[in-house]
Amino acid sequence: MQQTTQEGFTLAVNILKKANRILITAGAGMGVDSGLPDFRGSSGFWKTYKNFRGKFEFTDCANPAFLREHPNYFWGFYGHRLHLYRDTEPHEGFKILQEIVNLPNVKDYFVITSNVDGHFQKAGFPANKVHEVHGSINHLQCTRCNTLTSAEKTTVKYDPETFEAFPPLPQCTSCKNILRPNILMFNDGEWDHQRSHDQETEFYKFKNKFEEGDTVVVLEIGAGEAVATIRYISESHRRQIKNCWLIRINPRDLKLSGYTFNDDQERYIPIKETGLKALTEIKQELFKE
Repeated sequence: MQQTTQEGFTLAVNILKKANRILITAGAGMGVDSGLPDFRGSSGFWKTYKNFRGKFEFTDCANPAFLREHPNYFWGFYGHRLHLYRDTEPHEGFKILQEIVNLPNVKDYFVITSNVDGHFQKAGFPANKVHEVHGSINHLQCTRCNTLTSAEKTTVKYDPETFEAFPPLPQCTSCKNILRPNILMFNDGEWDHQRSHDQETEFYKFKNKFEEGDTVVVLEIGAGEAVATIRYISESHRRQIKNCWLIRINPRDLKLSGYTFNDDQERYIPIKETGLKALTEIKQELFKE
């Protein structure tokens, strides 16, 4: 039987009090509460990039071919995102997650996110505890020699109306060729995944520490169905690991993949709410004296 949101909160709090290992999985909905756009659908994309309406879709811009064909628009689009993510402070939910993973019953935790904003690290999560499956806008790769570099000192000037970047565009210090974000884009066979692969290695070290009898909780926040990478990771762990619970926080997409909503509900806790509101409610109940 489908449970209410309040029942979901109660169940989530009870299982978090027993959790020994926590895997946080986060999608675009985690960033929305910080004021970041999620670009789901052309309407959301064009709301931010008004001048692109009728010219470019999100899938056009987030594409290595776009850099070759329209380098100034490409870097206007990614330059805006780079500065937006850099200038935006992560919301309070990130601090709540830190409080949850520091509960005395929790032996260890890890974060897997499809977000490229670097906000988990910015909020204080150690770099070796985060796997960015789609890369990070805070790192750049050369389109010729594949040199990987930090974007910390990179600034991009662009027209805020047209989102066309002004020269000079980000350039490789080694070979002087144009740089691109170290992000997995659409139709992208050129992404240098080494940094993400190294993070994945740290994740497997985390998993290898699981012990018989551990209660594992996957706490998923804001992972939609449009790009289902995070949902697949969350659900596969719930299915494959003994005594693993999935808490899914999402205002819309609560259904388990491949199942009708009322099927296979064992160790599954859906909470129909946005990330920040749900985490705030969980905190109030979890740390209530």
